[in-house]
Amino acid sequence: MEVVCASCGEKFIRNPRSPNQSYCSKKECQRMRKSLWQKSRMKKDSTYRNNQRLSWKEWARQHPGYWKEYRKKHPDKTRRNSMMQTIRNRRRRRPELIAKMDALEMPRIKPSGTYYLVPMIAKMDALKVNIFEIAGSWP
Repeated sequence: MEVVCASCGEKFIRNPRSPNQSYCSKKECQRMRKSLWQKSRMKKDSTYRNNQRLSWKEWARQHPGYWKEYRKKHPDKTRRNSMMQTIRNRRRRRPELIAKMDALEMPRIKPSGTYYLVPMIAKMDALKVNIFEIAGSWP
């Protein structure tokens, strides 16, 4: 039976012994399948996750200068990783911030009353709203 590969989108014939096969036999597609399986397994299975960590530590112990050499050979990737880590750290530490402190102007609003919150834009972790006073709700 012909099906479409979940990775490359090309048609292929399923192996009769694997009725749920959704990836073709290309190397890139099999790599994608394994990667997704590993991510899923890492989230669900704590024993698997611990074994992976121990394996990574052992590999690092056996290859002591690898990452230092890698960073020397790939300065563009090193810069990008540093920038992305800064972003991840900021999100982890202060998730309530959605704007730079000096870029945020706080308008004076009435402290109490009934208001409508009307969504303007929605980004991944930010929601901007307009606040309108309901007529007659403020003395």
